Amino acid sequence: MVNNKKYVNYGLAFILTGVAVAFFYPALVMLVGKWQASEDYSHAFFVVPIIGYMIWMKRDVLVKGKEGSIVGLLLLSGSILSYLLALKIQIPTLIFLTMVSVILCGLIYLSGFRVLRDLALPILLFLMVIPIPNQVLSMLTASLQLWVSDISSDIINLLSVPLYQEGNVLHLADRSFQVVDACSGIRSLISMTTLSLIISYFSLSTRMGFVLLFMFSIPVAIIINLIRVVSMVLAHHYFQMDLTTGTLHTLAGLLLFASGLVLLFYFQKILELWETRKINT
Repeated sequence: MVNNKKYVNYGLAFILTGVAVAFFYPALVMLVGKWQASEDYSHAFFVVPIIGYMIWMKRDVLVKGKEGSIVGLLLLSGSILSYLLALKIQIPTLIFLTMVSVILCGLIYLSGFRVLRDLALPILLFLMVIPIPNQVLSMLTASLQLWVSDISSDIINLLSVPLYQEGNVLHLADRSFQVVDACSGIRSLISMTTLSLIISYFSLSTRMGFVLLFMFSIPVAIIINLIRVVSMVLAHHYFQMDLTTGTLHTLAGLLLFASGLVLLFYFQKILELWETRKINT
C-alpha cells in the first residue's frame, strides 16, 4: 500500500511537471532565448540540468511532504495572477520571477513551507541564471570596467611600464587597450559564484562552508580578470604579442579561468577538512 502511494505521488509529480511546462512555455522560450543571446548566461544550459538533478535527489522529501494549506493555496493563486499579468505587460525579468514564485508557491501548497529549506540551494541557483535587467547590467558593467581599468593601470605603473589611463582605455606609447564589457569581469563573477554553490552542494555539509566558499569565489573572479587585463598589456609591451583576439586570447582566457577553478577546489578541500575536524571534535 505504501509503495502504491509512492508511485501515485511520483505519477502526480510528473503530471504536474507536464502541466507546468505547458503553462510556463512562453516564459521558458523567452528565458532560453536570453541565455542564447548572452555570453554572460550561456552557462545556464550547464547549470539547469544540475538543478534538476539536485531536485531529483530531494524527491522523497517532496512526495512525503505534509498536506497543502490554505495559505499555500492563497499564495499560489496570487502568484499565478502575477505571472499572467507579467505576461500581459511583457516585462521579462518580472515574467521570470513570477514564474519562479508560482513554482515555489505550488511546492509550498503540496509539501509545506519546509520545501523552501530543503530546496534552498537549487532555488538560489535558478535565481542566479535569471538574466539581470539590461539597464542594471549595463550600470554594473560600466562601474566594473572603470574599476578594473583603475586597478590594472595602478598595477602596470607599479611595474614601471609607462601607461596613460583615460577612462576605460589604457594607452601605451604604441598602442591603446580598451577595457570592454567582456573585460569588466561580470561574466567571470557570475560563473565563478555559480560554480562555488554547485561545488558546495556536492562536497560541503555546513552553511558556514557554503558561505565561505561563495565569498572566496568573488575575489578569485576579480583577481583572474585583473590578471587577464594586465597580461594583455604586458604581453604587448615586452613581447609584442597580441592577446586581445584570436586563439591566444581564447587560450589565455581558458587558462586563467581554469586557474580560478583550481583555487576554488583547493579552498573547498580546506573547508572540507575543517568540517571533518569540526565533526570529530
